[in-house]
Amino acid sequence: MKPDDRQSNAHADEKQAHAHIAATLARLVKPDAVAVPHPYLTRHLAHHAALGEALDDSHVPPGLLPWISGDGVRGLLGRSHAHRTDRAWLTAWAAIEPYVQDADLPSRCSSLHLAYTALQFPGVPRQRLPQEAAEFAGSRLCVLWSQWAPPSNVLATLSRRSLSLATAGGPGGAELLAVGTVSGGIELIDMATGASVGDRIPAHDGDVRCLFFVARSTHGGALVSGSADGTVRVWDTIRGTLLDHMTFGGRTWTAAVTGYHNDAGTLTVAAINGDGAVKLWREHSEGLHLADMSAHPLERAAFALAFAVGPGGRQLLLGAGHTLKVWDTADHRLLHEYPVGTPVRCLTDTTLPGRVATGHSDGSITLWDTDSGPQATFQGEGEPVTALAALRIDGSDLLAAAGSGSTIDLWDMNTRHRTGQLTGHTDTVTALRTISADDCDQLASTARDNTVRLWDTPAIRHAIRGTATAPAAVAAAIAPESVATPHVAVNYSTAQTQVWDTLSGTVTGSFGRDSKHASSALSWAPENEGRRLLLWAASDHSIRSWDPVRGTAAGILLKGHSQPIRALASTAACDGRRLAISGDDFTVRLWDLDRERPLQLWRHSYTVRTVSAASDGVSADWFASGSTDGTVRLWDATDHAPRHVFYCLQGIINAVAINAGTSLFPPFLASGGDDGTVRLWDLRALAPIGERLQGHTDAVEAIATWTTSADVPRSYVASSSRDGTIRVWDAATSRCVLQLATGNPVHTLSVRLSGTSVNKVVLAMAGEAGVAVLELDLEDPSPTK
Repeated sequence: MKPDDRQSNAHADEKQAHAHIAATLARLVKPDAVAVPHPYLTRHLAHHAALGEALDDSHVPPGLLPWISGDGVRGLLGRSHAHRTDRAWLTAWAAIEPYVQDADLPSRCSSLHLAYTALQFPGVPRQRLPQEAAEFAGSRLCVLWSQWAPPSNVLATLSRRSLSLATAGGPGGAELLAVGTVSGGIELIDMATGASVGDRIPAHDGDVRCLFFVARSTHGGALVSGSADGTVRVWDTIRGTLLDHMTFGGRTWTAAVTGYHNDAGTLTVAAINGDGAVKLWREHSEGLHLADMSAHPLERAAFALAFAVGPGGRQLLLGAGHTLKVWDTADHRLLHEYPVGTPVRCLTDTTLPGRVATGHSDGSITLWDTDSGPQATFQGEGEPVTALAALRIDGSDLLAAAGSGSTIDLWDMNTRHRTGQLTGHTDTVTALRTISADDCDQLASTARDNTVRLWDTPAIRHAIRGTATAPAAVAAAIAPESVATPHVAVNYSTAQTQVWDTLSGTVTGSFGRDSKHASSALSWAPENEGRRLLLWAASDHSIRSWDPVRGTAAGILLKGHSQPIRALASTAACDGRRLAISGDDFTVRLWDLDRERPLQLWRHSYTVRTVSAASDGVSADWFASGSTDGTVRLWDATDHAPRHVFYCLQGIINAVAINAGTSLFPPFLASGGDDGTVRLWDLRALAPIGERLQGHTDAVEAIATWTTSADVPRSYVASSSRDGTIRVWDAATSRCVLQLATGNPVHTLSVRLSGTSVNKVVLAMAGEAGVAVLELDLEDPSPTK
């Protein structure tokens, strides 16, 4: 037998052994997630299945997934894992795995249940779901109906905003992503599993603005970091230790860094600061001041630096300011200098030999030949290009570009046309990095939404083909409790509104809008003489209505705002139906819906982001508005001045919700801000209730509150955040009783009490990933971590 044959047979035997071990261990897993599995199962079963090439739902049963503590499922599945029918539960877990690392068991079960149902049965109402989707032991929810598609390419979620990315080598040859954050730290993330590697490196005293990894000929290498504190540091990513430290001196910042090994294998680090000074540092030698770049007259602080390989394999250093300079790294000789017409925000090498690319403040991209100067200019949308990365897909040489938006543009360097867009981030993209592969490259990105994402080859091909995706759900509002059948109204980004019967999953009404831009202002009016109306904001800043019984849209109902309307809040007040409207014209208007007449005009000094209204139906009405000045104002329907101003100290207030209270709990207001916290306020004592509710890692975008109708009622608050989670809090104890991973930010929350149980509530959520209607059962909840 040939040596190759013996090696092949040994590998086959080993694979078969691991598959057999996985099959045997799988039989020991209980049918539900409530039973505690043996620690060996939680740590090693999935790994055995992966080694045996038997990683599927039968070898890793769904009941085990919420308990897994060993290798991450996402990493074991690989970066392309969403297209196998025998991995439905594994795929669902991979979609929410980065968001539930610190969650308790009910939260992990509930998040898995939502992801599985949403991914496998979109648009299917609960009555028609198979048993395993309708119920999942340990879950505190059931999905009544959904069109929700959580992303599958989130590698990791961060607690700090990131500004820079680099690939790096780690212990044992692991592929890592290094992420530089605004807090001066560097996070190392395993690209296979998404797990953190080692402790966070406290690298700098300022933002880590730039990172670059210089690989050794063997495994590992040196990670170069530059910061707003004006320092440059070199790190060993295997040990996480500092190798060297350099500084420019004076009050400046590091604008860009790069590095390379010379022919003798000596590491050279290059950096440019905010004044345009270019310095070089070599191991065991003094720093060299290479040049002072001249600033561009249109943007005095725009400088960039990059390392590239020119024709014949010559190593080049390039710096950009008012000109693009090209140096030979062997002798530091200036080879070429080319004028730059528009300020440069970023600079990168490309997959074309001797070509580099610059991104500019006017949204354009210039392709340069290092020997002859500018070759082509790609005109963008006018937004500054702040990040560039070059990659090769199926033989095509592409540039990925990002600016002040949440999308990533793909440009073909050969045809010189934009060939597609990568969408998924929900906030400004801050950094891009190519992950090189033998066949096709991949792309890593990070953004202000605090996620690190991997775009594999199929995702990039999908973007190039321009395959249409489902429209985003801008807002959703569920019909009030007085309506027997729960209906949910959904505003889509296509400026269309649909009304769904959540029990049957059918569309009961639909109407187009008079604008190309959807509004998030949507509300059901309180029922009047058996008639209910859906209220929505039109492009002329008026409020219009739609009658779901007649299936017709009415004309202008209410008007008065001069700028776009942000939010609507209606309530059955003590003396009639009321509607509060907040707009970008710094006002909140209160209307009498029964008589269709204005009641109050409440003025603010800053933009009003949100409004809420509630009534106990007997003696008290409450109206509140949240503003960009960080305050919540409480209003009285009979007065122009606020009844009270809450100084929330939460940054911009994005969400408020009022609970009319119970005999056991006072009426209260919940506020959510940019700092990721939720605060509760006693509306009678006009004082805070308890401590801040903390747990979200990004801004709170929506809040809903309710009180159960049980003999001993309990009040709850639900908050959704840009961190891709919803948290449900017990208002009396300030405990987080459920952490639900949605994978994408939820922009609006709407609730109604369920007709099936006094302890249940129906929750409608809407965001970029779509819309879902859930029934939550929080009876006897256990606290989360």
